Amino acid sequence: MIGRMMFWFRRRKLLVTVAAFAGLAGLVYAETGQRVLDVRYVAIDGDIQPIQRDEIYEALLGVRDDAHGIAQVKSALERVPWVHHVEVTRHWPDSITVNVVPQTPIAYWNDDAFINDEGTIFVSPYAATAGLAQLYGPKDSEREVMQQYQQLSRALARSGQTIATLALDERGGWQFTTGQGIRVMLGKDDIMERIQRFLLVVDSAGLSSRMEDIDQIDTRYSNGMAVSWKSATKGLDIARTDNSKRELGL
Repeated sequence: MIGRMMFWFRRRKLLVTVAAFAGLAGLVYAETGQRVLDVRYVAIDGDIQPIQRDEIYEALLGVRDDAHGIAQVKSALERVPWVHHVEVTRHWPDSITVNVVPQTPIAYWNDDAFINDEGTIFVSPYAATAGLAQLYGPKDSEREVMQQYQQLSRALARSGQTIATLALDERGGWQFTTGQGIRVMLGKDDIMERIQRFLLVVDSAGLSSRMEDIDQIDTRYSNGMAVSWKSATKGLDIARTDNSKRELGL
């Protein structure tokens, strides 16, 4: 829901007092009487909830004595953890509009945060979480993990599969779990080549109709992959040289 909040300040209240709205009026004058940002009206727009608008208001109060221009207001508001960016527009002569764009989570990150499509980690109590994948990675690997997640997701989508979890370990090895609960080991090297092989073998070996019976697939072979079944009696290893010239677009 798009919300809008507007504050109006009378001219006689432009000097900071301890009255109810005097805090935000500090955007006009600092406590010392020094002119900071001459505004009478502040509007808060964006696809945000009322409680989020309240947080933006509180953040504005927090910079009332230091904001000497639009750029400083923008910088301060973008430090709010759930904010992706804001646009602050000056309307001459005495009003500003703050348009707030919240962070959009693409997946969970390491059990305690979210990650967006740019690979930026953030926290938010307001994020919509339904259907999000879980990504794991060492410190400072978030951009790499997000890029890999996006590439793998595009490749798997063509076979109707999704990623439930994707992990990069400390040694650089990759593995993911499909939406059907199958663990896929990718290793360190030639990741997209191995995914291509995985998709080709799943299709050509008739595994697509038996995915619910598979526990794990290990693609870390030069010319094939190993399949572990949920039932030991269905054990099957596929280690085959595939000379098919069929190309799968990734």
